[in-house]
Amino acid sequence: MDKKTMARRQKTRQKLTPFFSWAMRGIWQALTTIVAWLVSVVRVILTLIIEKVNHLINYLVQRKLVLFVLFLFLAFGLLGLAAIIPRTHIFEGNLIVEEFTFTYNGGKDKLFLDSMRGIRHLEIDGVINNELTFAGEFKSTSFSQLNQLNKPLKIRLVNRNSKLIIEPVDTKKSSDIDLTELRLLPDTKVSGFTYNLSQKQHRLDFDLQHNPTSQTQPNELKIYLGEKPIKVILENYDISGLNQNKLDKQQPLEFLLTPNKKELNLELKQKNSIYLSLDESNKNDPNLWFQEKIDTKDVHFQRLDRTGDISDDVTVSTIVEGKIRMVEQEREIKANQFLMGDEPNTPLNIERIRHLQIVPKKGLEVRISGRTKQIQIGLDKDFPVSRIQGSWLDGFLPRDAIVALFSFSAATITYLLGFLIENASKSDSNPKSP
Repeated sequence: MDKKTMARRQKTRQKLTPFFSWAMRGIWQALTTIVAWLVSVVRVILTLIIEKVNHLINYLVQRKLVLFVLFLFLAFGLLGLAAIIPRTHIFEGNLIVEEFTFTYNGGKDKLFLDSMRGIRHLEIDGVINNELTFAGEFKSTSFSQLNQLNKPLKIRLVNRNSKLIIEPVDTKKSSDIDLTELRLLPDTKVSGFTYNLSQKQHRLDFDLQHNPTSQTQPNELKIYLGEKPIKVILENYDISGLNQNKLDKQQPLEFLLTPNKKELNLELKQKNSIYLSLDESNKNDPNLWFQEKIDTKDVHFQRLDRTGDISDDVTVSTIVEGKIRMVEQEREIKANQFLMGDEPNTPLNIERIRHLQIVPKKGLEVRISGRTKQIQIGLDKDFPVSRIQGSWLDGFLPRDAIVALFSFSAATITYLLGFLIENASKSDSNPKSP
């Protein structure tokens, strides 16, 4: 690099140095001015806020009575709302019904019926999942091959039109046929459960509907056949191990059996209808047939009267009489009235059938319990005539105290509201000070 070039660069630096110094001083002064302005703005805003807060505090101090009245207004308003806003509560009831339907909602299998001794008639319709085995001495007029049978007879009931009927041969003597037990699996629906006393016989009818989506095992029904001869009638069946050329399967198969194999276990995995009848004079107490504390859901006390046209079908209540109680309020239920939950078409949330027993010439006594916000009762679902509704205060205070508190709160709010309106009017009428 020559001396002339170095001299030119030195002169250029000497000229730019004053410019940079001037620019930096300008930027610094601008930043200082902006910061000072921001600080002053913040101070003004803080001063205004403090003044307004002090003004508000002074106003409230001067208006202590108004502030106290507002507080009371809010407090009594909340109490009034707590006395009317619905809340879920426990209810219990005791009903006598002709028929009811429920779904078992327990976590494991539950014993439902047992110790039904001396059965006069047992009929099961529908598919039976397992192969039935009858062993003993056979007699049949419709299928003579059974008369020489010296081995167990194995039968399957294969479709929903299948039928198994078991009865004692001698109707004048006591029956040895017993229902040992019927167990329900979770989500099994028991529908059309009906009791009636007819021709001096206890009669129980109901349907079992297995839920295939949640169950892998079938419901189990155990029958004790006894030692006396019994009559067996089969419809829509399959027999294995016999020549069936002379057997007309379009006709029921009837045979008499003196059983060697005393027990018969039935696996019910689809929809089955079960019909039972026992003598009224039977010494076996009917109220020992049913198990207690059955966890339930979708409980209905109604039936559908079919007319042949779906649009004309009528839903009829099956309640004969009863009482229900919640939050210290009790309502009587008359014959043919519906028992509903929060909505007319929503069944009451019955979570447990605590007790089930027979009431001769009336029906079934069902003791129920559950949780709900509201109970509705009426002959027409759309027009309930009686209600029970629990509030947020129920469970903490007696019902009479809640009613008194609500009345007092309403009266107090009315008075306080009048006071506030009057005070506001007086404030507006006072001239403003200069």
